Amino acid sequence: MAKKPHVNQPAPNLNDTSLLKDQLIREITSLERLRENVNLNDNTVDFSMIQTYKEMIHCRREMLNGLP
Repeated sequence: MAKKPHVNQPAPNLNDTSLLKDQLIREITSLERLRENVNLNDNTVDFSMIQTYKEMIHCRREMLNGLP
């Protein structure tokens, strides 16, 4: 079986964090909407779910703020 020739591919730019930043912003926005819906759609308040969303949002914001 013949080997495929090695193709020189450009090295990824590890300093470009724009895709990761965009993903984190999308996740934060989505989690904020979910947190708001917990408050609006139910007569009973699920404080543990609200707290979970807050912690997830906080962690993603910390990650986002730590990126170059």
